[in-house]
Amino acid sequence: MQTQNLNREFGRYVTLNIFGMIGLSCYILADTFFIARGTGANGLAALNIAIPAYSVMHGTGLMIGVGGATRYSVCRAQGDGAAADRAFTHAVLLALLVSAVFLALGAFFSAPLARLLGANDAIFAMTRTYLQTLLCFGPFFVLNNVCVAFVRNDGAPGLAMFGMLFGSF
Repeated sequence: MQTQNLNREFGRYVTLNIFGMIGLSCYILADTFFIARGTGANGLAALNIAIPAYSVMHGTGLMIGVGGATRYSVCRAQGDGAAADRAFTHAVLLALLVSAVFLALGAFFSAPLARLLGANDAIFAMTRTYLQTLLCFGPFFVLNNVCVAFVRNDGAPGLAMFGMLFGSF
């Protein structure tokens, strides 16, 4: 009986996470569609050169969030509320520190980063603008991923799906 309840609970978490990821994929698809329609091939090229910055921010937020939320859950399961609170606080502080780096890169180093990623003269300005915009909003991307992981591990997968869908918008 207990195994059946655990399987149902696990299935609920997995299903809601899949729906959140599908929603995020739809955002990316819509972004790509409108950039292609509005700016053409050069805009699409600029997007593809700049998108690794988003992937790094997303991955960093997920690593901090999932790692911190796992520690949080383990501490709560062991009945150590103070350690669980510390895990949350440390994850948020680390996310803020990393976010400051992304913000600084966007504000001051988007041009060299665009060149480093391979932007040529034809798409340099668009790539730089896209990188600047993405990186300056990096704190929101990273903190959203951290918060979604903690909310999910705190027993609210539906709310986490909502946060994934609308926090990335």
